[in-house]
Amino acid sequence: MSLRLPLAIRLTRRTLARSDFFCALVQEVTRASRVDAAMAFHAFALKADEHAFARSLLARRTQLWLFRTNQRVFSGDFVAVDMSSPRPETRRAFVLELKRGMHLRVDAGAVGVQLRNAGLVLRSLSREGLFAEDATWSTLAGDANEIGRHLGQAGEP
Repeated sequence: MSLRLPLAIRLTRRTLARSDFFCALVQEVTRASRVDAAMAFHAFALKADEHAFARSLLARRTQLWLFRTNQRVFSGDFVAVDMSSPRPETRRAFVLELKRGMHLRVDAGAVGVQLRNAGLVLRSLSREGLFAEDATWSTLAGDANEIGRHLGQAGEP
């Protein structure tokens, strides 16, 4: 039987605190066998700058839920959901694609092929009740610092 990986996994400040916590999260979510564990981990692994971005964002914006997307799905690096509203139909989602040194592009479409399947991940998360299927969402592509600043200033839709 082949390993079926989720489209995204939720990151928390705790799971980002230590690499063994992150590895345990991936193992728990994917239920990968020992043979498949490396493949599962690499599908969700964070580069150093992505890890720093995720930790910083979750520390600064506690109302955001951050999901690491399966990197084999071409759906961006992360999806952030603003959980400020208790009502899923009024929540916003952001598909994030980090590109070192690139000026921020908001809703400018895919950067190459990296965002082409973002809708798959968003539909999956909406089925979990995080936001409405027709919820407002934006793509943010660019340098991690610029994305972080934008999300730090992002208000209600």
